[in-house]
Amino acid sequence: MRKAWILALLLLVPAVAQRAVSFRLSLPNPPGLGLGLEADLERDLAFRGYGDLFPGGPSLYLGGDLLFKPDLGRLDRDLRGIRPYFGGGLGAMLGNATEVGLQLSLGFEVLLDPRTGVFLDGESFYGFGGARMSRVVLGANLR
Repeated sequence: MRKAWILALLLLVPAVAQRAVSFRLSLPNPPGLGLGLEADLERDLAFRGYGDLFPGGPSLYLGGDLLFKPDLGRLDRDLRGIRPYFGGGLGAMLGNATEVGLQLSLGFEVLLDPRTGVFLDGESFYGFGGARMSRVVLGANLR
């Protein structure tokens, strides 16, 4: 049964990844590198799942967010390609002590062309056991 779940997950990843793959650098404390997948669900709604590796601890952070992400170009043509967003979801810090909690995100993405965008994101994690982590994430989305 466990192999069936792993196979189903591996088949789901390419379907979600058809929209964007993210490369992430999180700062300041602790610094980390990560990868993510983003998929548009509706016109202004997106799902983002990601994993960040922290050499200094916690070892690994996994998260998933549901984001409200409108394109300001619909309001003014000069703002085309600027997409502010906010949202949240669940996250998990995995390492010496595993902690699951709520994840909140606030940021914006600037599309350089229809297939490439850069983003700046502020993220906060509030663990159900009391752990907290805030960070800034710089990254690029490749569609």
